[in-house]
This record gives sequence, C-alpha cells and structure tokens, in this order.
Amino acid sequence: MEDALWSDCIPSDILGLISSRLVAAEYFVFRAVCKKWRYTPVIPPHCPAQPEKSPCLITLRGDTGILDFFHPVYNVMTTTSIPIPKLMDSRIRSSKANWLLISHGNRNIFFFNPISNDIIELPDLQEEYENICVWTFSCPPDSSSSACFVVGFDYLGNPPDVCIIKVGETNWKFHNLNNPADRYKCFFLTGCNSPIFFKNNIVYVLGDKGNLGILTINENSIPSWKFYGKSFLRRRLNSIQYVYMAEDVDNEGMLAVFLSHHEGKVEVWRYKMNGEVLERKKITSLDNKTLFVSLEGSCLKTCVAQGLGNKIYFSMFHNNKGVFYCLANHKYCSFDYLGIKAYSSPNIFNLVRPTSCIWIKSEDD
Repeated sequence: MEDALWSDCIPSDILGLISSRLVAAEYFVFRAVCKKWRYTPVIPPHCPAQPEKSPCLITLRGDTGILDFFHPVYNVMTTTSIPIPKLMDSRIRSSKANWLLISHGNRNIFFFNPISNDIIELPDLQEEYENICVWTFSCPPDSSSSACFVVGFDYLGNPPDVCIIKVGETNWKFHNLNNPADRYKCFFLTGCNSPIFFKNNIVYVLGDKGNLGILTINENSIPSWKFYGKSFLRRRLNSIQYVYMAEDVDNEGMLAVFLSHHEGKVEVWRYKMNGEVLERKKITSLDNKTLFVSLEGSCLKTCVAQGLGNKIYFSMFHNNKGVFYCLANHKYCSFDYLGIKAYSSPNIFNLVRPTSCIWIKSEDD
C-alpha cells in the first residue's frame, strides 16, 4: 500500500485557516494542489474593515444616497447601511486620497469624505456655467501643506473654457480661453474623460481626437492652454467608445485606455512629454502593475496581489463580481472564491456598468 500524500494528511480545519489568508492567484494555486484541497469546504479570504493596498471602487446610488464599496482583491461589495441625504440625486465627479468631488444638479459642488462622512461645501456655480462636464482637483481639500484648486471644463469650447476656485475662496473664476489663433488645433472635450492634475498646478486633458491639452494654472493670472500631438485617424476615432486616463508616475506621463464599441477591444497608450514634443506609444504590458479605470478617475498601482499584474480593472461587473481585462490573453475575467469555474469572455456583452462610480486610493498612496 502506497503511503498517503502529505497533502491528504492536513486536517480540513487547518486547510480552512490557510485558505482564509490567501487572496487572488495565491488562493487558486492553493485550491489546485490536489483533489482534497480543491473540494474540501474552505473559508474564502475575509475583507478587512480597511483593506490595505488595493484601491476601492465607490459607487453612488443617487436615488437613495447609499454608497457601495467594491474591494477587488477580495472581490466583495460592502454597502453603507444608512442613506446620506446630501448624496441623493448627486453624481461623483473626481477623487483624491479619501475625498470625492460631487455635483448636485448643475450648480452645487461639494467635497465628501466617505470614510469620515465629512462634507466641505463650495460656492454654487453661476447659472451661465452649467455646461461644465469634466472636473478635477489638485489635492485633498483639508490639506495643510498645499492650496486645493478645483477646476471644471466646459465641453462646448474650442479649446474648453474653464472655471476655477481655490478652496476657501467665495467665488468661482470663469476663464474664456478661446484664442482664434489656436482654432486650427481643433481641441474638443465632448468625450468627458477625467483630467489628471499633476504637480505645479498642471492639468493633462485628453482631447476627443487623441491629442493632448495641457492647462497651466497660475494663481495670480489667467490660466493658459498648450496643445500637443496630431489627431488620430478618423477610423480609429470612430471605433472608440470610452477613454480612461491614469497618471504614470514612474514614466512621468500618463496612460490612456481606449475601449472600442461593440465587443470592447482594449488599447493602452503611453503619453509622455519630452520637452515640447509629445511622445505617444501603444503598449502591451503594464510592467506587472495593475490599472484601475473609471470615467471619473483612474489609478495605476504596483501589482496589488499575485496574479493581478498586467490587468486592467474596469468599473464593470458580472454576477456582482468585479471584472478585469487581461492584457496577455485579451479577455475579460472575473474570479469567484466560492465558485469552481471563473468567468472569462473576449467581449463586454452582459457586463453591468454603474453610472456614478470612481476608484479611490488611501491617503498613504
């Protein structure tokens, strides 16, 4: 009689304790060791009250004022038990650290911290500024080391007009930056993708045609636009449904994720300024990092768990489980700690997309 495998000798309760401390690929490698480990009832990883490294997707249910928190590493959704009246009929616009910038109607803009439930009000926008569709801000509004600037972009301008306020001021400043000499550059922003606020009050904005606009904010003078790069070809532009932008700190630039109509083909491009020249390159790897994208804001992180490198987490769900795109096999995937078979598909059919959501990072990131 052959000796029993060592893996068969471990008690089931010990296997459960081990599995409860494993996440992502670690968990599924553990389950694949042998039949006993695969079919023995085990405990999926428990999501801590404040997950440490991974960004969190916050979804605002505008009809109720309730927030949902999706934790991708643990593939679990938690929900606030009590509606927040201030958030009813509102929409998330941007985020920085633990702070959300939220709009209520066309004129009311405020900050909300979903961890502390703190609210910082901003002055109402004037009625004529109701075409503002894209928002960003420079730093947490309660920062003691830097002034927080809030910037909104008017989608009708060419180039877009902007409204700006520094937290603590009582009035918005609206700047019509239309320069007839720049009209040939054709920089439009009807796509409403989220701008990226860099240091030194510089904002990167991706135009509808794939070119780059850089807005420089001068506290004591009028902000100024500069434009870089040629437009994409019409065929490419017509295929794009959504565009997501994320800062690429290590390469001193940004990443743009283009999602096509219909099947949901994904392309990732790196944008980087080399002096006054825009370098734009299609890439096929994230250097083992994980990208988290939503229309209101995105972020690039060092791989948050084994098996999640070179993956793009979209704000999409399949059977209430988060979905990521694998750059290696060009498929949309999701895992279920309690399921036998993971989800995998080459297209985005049957995926659910929340309308008001954003990825947030902890203040330590």
